[in-house]
Formats: sequence, C-alpha cells, structure tokens
Amino acid sequence: MRLTRIAPLSAAVLALLAPTAASASGVPAPTHDGGWTYRNPAAIGGGLNLGGFSDLVPADDSGREFWTITDRGPNADAPADTDKIFLKPDYTPQILRIRLTRDGGIEIVRRIPLRVPRGQADPVTGTRFLTGLPPAALTAERPVDVHGAALPNDPYGVDSEGLVRAPDGSFWVSSEYGSSVLHFSAQGVLDTVLVPAGSTFGAPGARVLPILPAIEAKQKNNKGLEGLTISADGRTLYAAQQTQLANPDAKAAKKSLVQRVFRIDIGHRTPSVTGEFAFLREADSATDGGWSTSSVNWLGTDRLLVEERDALRPTAHTRLFEVDFRAATNLLGTRWDDPATVPALELDASSVTVGTKRLVFDAAAAGVPNGKLEGIALRPAGHGTAELYLVDDNDFGVDSFKDGAVVPNNADTRVDRYTLPKGTVQIDRH
Repeated sequence: MRLTRIAPLSAAVLALLAPTAASASGVPAPTHDGGWTYRNPAAIGGGLNLGGFSDLVPADDSGREFWTITDRGPNADAPADTDKIFLKPDYTPQILRIRLTRDGGIEIVRRIPLRVPRGQADPVTGTRFLTGLPPAALTAERPVDVHGAALPNDPYGVDSEGLVRAPDGSFWVSSEYGSSVLHFSAQGVLDTVLVPAGSTFGAPGARVLPILPAIEAKQKNNKGLEGLTISADGRTLYAAQQTQLANPDAKAAKKSLVQRVFRIDIGHRTPSVTGEFAFLREADSATDGGWSTSSVNWLGTDRLLVEERDALRPTAHTRLFEVDFRAATNLLGTRWDDPATVPALELDASSVTVGTKRLVFDAAAAGVPNGKLEGIALRPAGHGTAELYLVDDNDFGVDSFKDGAVVPNNADTRVDRYTLPKGTVQIDRH
C-alpha cells in the first residue's frame, strides 16, 4: 500500500530530535549532515517521471557519486490481488550513476538501460531493451494495462531491486520476480540468471543456473530477493528476501518472523550457493505484516547491515541492524531446505541457531525525513565514524490509479546522509 507523503521535518527540528531520540533507543546518536533531492525529474512518457530508485552503491571514494537502479517501472494495485497495473508497459529498468550536487540536488550523469543478450530481441519491445513485465515462469502475478486488459509476460522481465558492482565493472541485480539474481555486463547486457532449483525459467541467449534452494520458490508474489551486497574482495554475494516465505502457506507467512539470507560464491566462472542463514525480524503488529528488508550492506564475513522497514512517509518503523551469521546454522542442504518439511522453519525456528542482531540506526528516531527507504550505502569515515547514505523509492510519484487517472503520492526522490559515531558499526575492508 502506498501512502501520501507527510511534509518533512525542518532541519532545525531534525537537529533537536536526532540526538535525544536516538540515545533513548540505546543507539549512539547519529548526525544528519546532508540532504539532496532529485528536482525536476526526467520525463519517461505518459505524463510520468523517472523515479523508483531501489539501491545505492558508492561509485568512487568522493561520497558524491553513487550507482542506483530503478525498479520495474510505474505501476499501481489492481482490483484483483493477483493483478498489477503497469502504467508504462514498455519501460526499461535502468542502472543510473548519480551525483549529489553542492546545491542539494541529484544529477544523473550516466544511464545504462538493461538489455537482453546479444543476438536476441525482447519479445515485448522487439528491441534489445527488456521490460519490467513479469516472466510467467517466476511469478503468478498477472500484468494488466489501465483498462484491465492482460499484458504479455516478458521472459526477460525484471523487477530490479538490489544492485552491486563487481570489481570488473559488471553488475549483479536481484529481482523480486521468483527470487532471481541476474548478472549484467558493464554495458547492461544480460548474460546469467540464478533461479531456484526446479524452476522452468528460461531466457534465450542467457546462461540460466538453477542453484538457489528450491524452497525459495515459495516466496509470495513479487516479494522475492531484494537486498543484495558484495564482499570487499568482490568474490561473495549476499542476497536477502524482501519478506518471509509463504511456507507452508500464505497464512503462515504473515505471522512468521523468519527471514532467509543466501551466500553466493561468484569467485569462479560458475556461481554456487555456499550458505543459507536465517534471522528473526522484529514483530510488526503496528503495520500488520507490512515490514520489508529492502537493503543489506556487507560489514565483514557473514556480517551484514540489514534493513527492516515499513512503507510509511515519513518512516515510522525503519531500523538498521548488524546481523552476525558467523555462529548461525547453515541451512543449505538441510531438511529446512525441503519444501515438504513439516513443521516449516517459518513456523518454528527453535531447532536452528539464527543470526544475532544489534540495533545500529533507528530512522524514525533519527528524524529521517523521507520514507520507503530502499537503498543504503555505508562508507568508513575518519576516527572510526561511518557515513550512512539513504535513498527512498518514490514509486515514480504514483500512489494509485483511480477513475482513469494516476493519483500522485507527492513523494520526492531524496538522499540523506548521517554520520554514525565511533563504535556504532565496524566495517572490515579486508
């Protein structure tokens, strides 16, 4: 559900609130020391504007330039729960290099639209550019247009959410459709897709590897892998579910606190999953099961900064935790990977050791002025401090589609920077 943005707090109010509220939560008080807004966003057609930024990756050491990625494009909820209205069905998700300007703006300095493998054509666009329409083999979600008529599925379609840049300049992207992880060249050309074991997914011209655990196929529609990060040496990915699995069913998913994270070795030509861990998210009765994990950051071997968020504007329940999986049970290949296991791990995690959690940042207590945070970047700073950058997904400015027209959400795309005091978080760069 999308909610209309509430007016952001003033800088003066933020300065007053952040130290007191954050200290009360037991976390060292962060300092809000930067904010940038994407003013006059580029038009993408149909009266819609560019938005939907879904991750944040430092592009250099300046603290001013970052990589981000858009999601599948402007969309809205349909009357039927299984349907999704695509307001611009031919939209091509794109990787963007952005610059935070000295006048508080966000400038796009490079665009990399995602493309199908060489020698192929996307069946929807008829070009090399793919779309955000779902592949039928990975989700039961049905795409429809503004009139409710069915749209075609796209075997190459992605709902791009997580982004990392490999040492060779190529990109790994997580997609919510059927819990897949995709590899694109530095020019945005698809070459490899990782999917759950047993999947019937196929993408002509691309290498498809069914190496993710089969149980990952039990994710809810469009609630698959979202958070994605890479180790400092560029050899290991960590991919986190957006929400808990519908295991054994959707009713259990709503009550479950279990979230799974996968460790993937990409240091060889053929990637392989080497770890599967669980942690328990916070109880979220206030949002009736609406919390998500949209971003993760690597802190060290099997240590991650993990976001747990709501979708309110401004945020009310978004927090960042250090989650340590070093002593956690590796679920890979165990009975907990078997979709037929009863009772399911999602119902009872008492038989395994889950990752330990430590609160690092409370967005609401720190007075974060934007909401639906989907991108987090962490940079070490001087004297043991760290810079935390947050970007929100404004859903291309769309709240809903009603009576034949788009209802805007009035949400800006915004990046905020906080400095975390010494000792708040430890980042291993080796």
